Amino acid sequence: MIKNFLKSHLKTVLAIIWFVFTFALVAWWWVFFLMELEGARQHRMIAWEGSILLGSILIGGISLIVFTFRDKQRHDRLRFFFSTFSHDIKTSIARLRLQAEVLEEDLQGNSPPVMKRLIADIQRLDLQLENSLLLANLEVSPLLHEEMSLSQLMANLRSEFADLSVELERDAKISGDRRALMSVVRNLLQNSVLHGKATTVRIRVRALNSNRLEVIFEDDGLGFKGETNKLGSELLNSKDSRGNGIGLLITKRLMEKMRGDIKFESTENAGFKSVLHTEGHL
Repeated sequence: MIKNFLKSHLKTVLAIIWFVFTFALVAWWWVFFLMELEGARQHRMIAWEGSILLGSILIGGISLIVFTFRDKQRHDRLRFFFSTFSHDIKTSIARLRLQAEVLEEDLQGNSPPVMKRLIADIQRLDLQLENSLLLANLEVSPLLHEEMSLSQLMANLRSEFADLSVELERDAKISGDRRALMSVVRNLLQNSVLHGKATTVRIRVRALNSNRLEVIFEDDGLGFKGETNKLGSELLNSKDSRGNGIGLLITKRLMEKMRGDIKFESTENAGFKSVLHTEGHL
């Protein structure tokens, strides 16, 4: 309980420590000089100057602590607001998506192209919201450590990418946070479909050692014509309204937080390749 309190109020605690240490140090030197001085005039001068200095430190230290505490309260209120707001938005998006899918099923294959575009836009909106929430809470939200099957992870996403053929070479057990790994895979598949116009994604897995895996996502899309070393490391100034690289940025940061890594490459025969190094085993 004390550890959690110190972690959540770290800035306030550091401000209090600085204030107590500085005030005590200045006060000790002030008293020391007063005791050593013999002249009445010098004694009064040091007393007044020391009093002003101590008063300034007292006012400044208390103000710093109060402002730090208020900043923490404001930050907590904003986090609570965005958590509540995002939950309501995600619920509304899920309902909208469900209604669109039910309507498409009712049309029994005779749905107009605009219906498919609507469902795709809803899926993309849901992913963009998820990416924004993960990016905002990446530094403060702890990630869990659990083991899950790669095939099961892909099965949970097949309904979102019904028009994409996903070929998994072999199954494996991956260790990490389920929500984070789902976001990583969703962003990679979305990138292949949206930007690469891919129809097929092949997933290859090999063991690096007893507890590390290399997972390669390779699609048959258009590839990437720019500098691949910038992907995942910064937001891109893209003229394409469909994205600015936030998905790959989130993917890289999530992998690094789960003690993994990811690299992006454009293949020689067009297409795009993502190479993940993560904890797990075959």
